[in-house]
Amino acid sequence: MFFLNLSLGEFLALLGGLSGIVTALYLLDRTKRKKVVSSLRFWVAAPRVDEQQRRKRIREPWSLILQLVSLLLLLLAIGQLEWGSRENAGRNHVIVLDTSSWMARSSGKGTILDAAKKRARDYARRLPASDRVMLIRAEGIATPVTAFSNDRKQLLRAIDASKASYAALNLKSALTLAYHALKWSNAQTGEIVFVGGTRVANWDDEDVSVPRLRVLNVAPEQSDDIGIRRVSVTRDASANDLWLASVAVRNYAKSAHTVRVALQFASTRFAPRTLTLDPGTEGEAEYKFTTTGAGTLTASINSRDDLPLDDRVQLELPSAARLRVAVYSNRASAWQPLLESDPHVQGLYLPPSQYSASPPADVMILDGITPSAAPLIPSLWIAPPRDHSPAPVATIQKNALLSHWNAETPLAAGLHAKELHLNETEIFQKVGGDTAVALTDQGPVVVARTASDGNARLVEIGFDPLYGPLKYEVSTPLLFGNILRWLEPEALRTTELTATGVGSASVLLDQGESAQKFRVVDERGFAVPFTVRNGMLQLYAEHPSIVKIIAPDRERVLSLTLPGIGTFHWKPASTVSRDLPAAGWFGSSAVDLWKWLAVLGGLGLLIEWLLFGKQRPIRWRPSSVLRRHAARDERELVER
Repeated sequence: MFFLNLSLGEFLALLGGLSGIVTALYLLDRTKRKKVVSSLRFWVAAPRVDEQQRRKRIREPWSLILQLVSLLLLLLAIGQLEWGSRENAGRNHVIVLDTSSWMARSSGKGTILDAAKKRARDYARRLPASDRVMLIRAEGIATPVTAFSNDRKQLLRAIDASKASYAALNLKSALTLAYHALKWSNAQTGEIVFVGGTRVANWDDEDVSVPRLRVLNVAPEQSDDIGIRRVSVTRDASANDLWLASVAVRNYAKSAHTVRVALQFASTRFAPRTLTLDPGTEGEAEYKFTTTGAGTLTASINSRDDLPLDDRVQLELPSAARLRVAVYSNRASAWQPLLESDPHVQGLYLPPSQYSASPPADVMILDGITPSAAPLIPSLWIAPPRDHSPAPVATIQKNALLSHWNAETPLAAGLHAKELHLNETEIFQKVGGDTAVALTDQGPVVVARTASDGNARLVEIGFDPLYGPLKYEVSTPLLFGNILRWLEPEALRTTELTATGVGSASVLLDQGESAQKFRVVDERGFAVPFTVRNGMLQLYAEHPSIVKIIAPDRERVLSLTLPGIGTFHWKPASTVSRDLPAAGWFGSSAVDLWKWLAVLGGLGLLIEWLLFGKQRPIRWRPSSVLRRHAARDERELVER
């Protein structure tokens, strides 16, 4: 027998203090009373009664005994007295329920998760009533659902409300969370019970284990599932309207299967591809198609298996975007070969007399002219007139040698060519905020200025890149490509689309791309946390979503809509229990008596009031009633 809420010293102190107060109330002097009579007119003065001493005995001992016993019972209830040993006072258990995407597979009546929930309920019903249970849902991340509680109805409701997610099982984090919760609960340690399958997402989960573990496996390692693992779509660099698509399919079954992959864009169906897959292997089907408009690309397989979630996936392809460049020049024929060599660029050639500060274009090129008004869109100035140059011209240098490219700016990316000889060039003076891109020994000859105070971005080249041998240099098209991409990065951004599983996603970056600044947002525009490590961009999505990875020169779209399915198998240790415990396996638990003690204490107080409370009635009468009674008594005495 022991207390849960109070120590023995605390219980005795409370009992002694309250008992003393109750006993003192019974020893109070209650001889002086105030009595109301009808009249004093006919009363005879009586001799004065000597003042009595204070009473030293209890007038109603049985009333005091009942109150003290009731107080004792109530204090025992508050201290939560239990019958038995403290070791059997109630253990703490943790149920880890697998709610990963693998549990959504159909299995006879219902899904694998339905069978897991039934096993979890059966385990909970076999526990003693005093044992407390915590429920954790395990998927891509481990989520505690309930605290340690012996409320079985709450636990069963939480188990019934569990649903299969889209993420693969991260078993190590779930078991680690359960172990620490059990260790830090400061109570008798029970079991950690894992209920679910053995297919996990990470290779280091294959041999994970924790002490006092029980495994209730309800899903076989193998199944007849064949699913789409990934769909990748990107534009071909050689043509703006050519798309390259790749569909990866995995065979999770224990036997070889032949599957047909179908691809459809809008209303156009492409010829299906047939893949023969051995157990546990992947295959890819590749497609090429052309389109300039936006539409929905649908990839599907003809597998009729027990997990239909990964048999079909859709991607939204954007329309083919092209950078529109307005060229104000008197030599349009010299610009056409340079601009039209890039399929992503569309040139609009206009004479200087038709200049407009805001033409129907994304970027404008001013070839040695003085505009009547400042451009309202990003612009490239070629050898501007000295008196009307946005950046002040310090001097004119003849027979100059371009000897240095500023590698710290993306405008000079890839430009490591030999020294270039310039017949004549303007040397600019940098204004605050200007960036020197190329320099000679006398100063910058190519400068860039970011947008500020309502002015658009601009780049100035102090020499004519289309003059003489310069137009045959490799650096010339590279420089123009960098300038156009810097002036309007949105239009020339490369688009890559990938459909993959929910959960952890990794994107392989190109060489040198790790140093760029990325912006990762979801379909609502909210920022998504990510890390860049060892040339990989990594992020995590708990639910199906569309994530955009935006870099200065490209945009990647991740459609995380496929179920994440683990490709590794967990192998629990041979010493781990693998079945439900027998009834009474946990031993008898301590009996909780506080409810009965509280009832008995309240019943004792009720009996005391019924037996002794009526002898101390509290009567109240209005003064008008007393006056009527006094007048009646006086009339009766007069008549006599």
